[in-house]
Amino acid sequence: MFAYTVVPRTLIARSGGFFIALLLFLLSLQPIPLQALAGNESYTPVVPADSLQKVKDSQKKLLETLYRNGQVTAAEFREITGEDPPAAHPDAIFTGWDLLDDDDDFGYTSTDTRVRRFRVRSEDGRDLFRLRGRLYIDGAALYLDDNKNTVDDSRPNRGNLSNYGTIIRSARIGAEGVMYEDFLWRTEIDFRDDEVRIRGAYLEYIRLNPFRIMVGHIKEPAGIEWMSSRNRSVFIERSPSNDAYLPDWNLGIRAEYRGSRFNLSGAMMSGGGIATNREENGGYAFAGRATVAPYISNQVYSHLGFAAAYRVNAFTERIDGNFYRQYSDVRLRTRLGTRAIDGRMIGADDIDDVVDMNRWHAEAALGLGPLSLQGEWTLLQVRRDFLKNDLDLGGFYVQASYFLTGERRIYRPSRGNFAATVPNRDFRPGFGPGAVELAVRYSRVDSNNHDYDGGEMDHFTVALNWYLNRETRIMLNYIYLDAERLNGKRSYGSVVALRVMFEF
Repeated sequence: MFAYTVVPRTLIARSGGFFIALLLFLLSLQPIPLQALAGNESYTPVVPADSLQKVKDSQKKLLETLYRNGQVTAAEFREITGEDPPAAHPDAIFTGWDLLDDDDDFGYTSTDTRVRRFRVRSEDGRDLFRLRGRLYIDGAALYLDDNKNTVDDSRPNRGNLSNYGTIIRSARIGAEGVMYEDFLWRTEIDFRDDEVRIRGAYLEYIRLNPFRIMVGHIKEPAGIEWMSSRNRSVFIERSPSNDAYLPDWNLGIRAEYRGSRFNLSGAMMSGGGIATNREENGGYAFAGRATVAPYISNQVYSHLGFAAAYRVNAFTERIDGNFYRQYSDVRLRTRLGTRAIDGRMIGADDIDDVVDMNRWHAEAALGLGPLSLQGEWTLLQVRRDFLKNDLDLGGFYVQASYFLTGERRIYRPSRGNFAATVPNRDFRPGFGPGAVELAVRYSRVDSNNHDYDGGEMDHFTVALNWYLNRETRIMLNYIYLDAERLNGKRSYGSVVALRVMFEF
């Protein structure tokens, strides 16, 4: 008598695929030479060179995928391959990289729904939605020669400034996304002091990429510091020369071409802001900017740029018969280097009777691994009415920064600006220190000209930045300034400023 077992057909069907795969694997194995079976230690297997290269290429592609999905850090990628991790291609559309302007989201997953830096992407990749925002908490202490008699006011014994202060510099919330692979949109609101402001509300057509058209509340094309997000700033505030003379956000339309190593942009802007005044004829401006990266590699970048703008000032029609137009006052102002203490060192008094303005701007930057150099120069030519003198105002800054922990600033040649710095290892006890950056800057601003007493200032800043992770940073600035007005009133001394910032 024989015993036997009945095997269900379903088990055979389920296991059949495994046995077939195992059989194919065994058949693919190369015969093992007798020397190897005999334990000959001098035997060295021969592997074709092209097979080795294919294995290396496959391993690199796997590492790149793991890096993009956030499973491998930038430091681990460099340690394994000896190369920098991959960056987003400027023309890439829906290949796992964000199209959203300010950030390429290095090191983050591109799955359909993401919690950290919340984002939702449709299954077909044609639509995308993301929340964004930031929080800046600032504090400062002031040590001038006389805090109660400063150039904030030209009159004697005026211009009293507080010894210290704190402020919510910016609390911004917004959303952005992509529709139908054709349109990029953003709307963002900034809560600052006791004001609520729109800071970016636009629609951008991207189907013709690298050519793009943007309309809405946007930035007027200008220098590299202005065109980079404030989240990428090395110092707590932008340079005094840029703060005084570069434009603000405004309604307009901008056309842009993003080449692999250059950027061309031109814009037509309004001058009346987003509020309406039924009696005022809002001004307008034409602006353009061109940048190029003469040399760029994984560790080195170079940047050159030039921008120009012509702006017609806003005015109201006079009805008293004396003059044809009453031009709006123009404010060209910069402060101490922090807003926690609101001292107006340059441009405390507005300029009256301004008909129009020409602005000329040059910029340059160089990156050598963790070392970064940058500088910009601005000239503003102001034409005035009613027999007032025309004005030539200007300034510049130069700065240098260095990452003590080995990171580098991420330069984007197709946009002519900077992206986010990602620490090699985020700050976490037992894991990593984050990124530490030292920086210095010198800026000079001269707004004293003819009868306009705007002031002149030399401004020095030393900065220490600690990037705990991509989203969180602590910034400490020591500032020394020397400002003087036409009437001889002078203020000099130091400011210590601190910022804790978070973005998402």
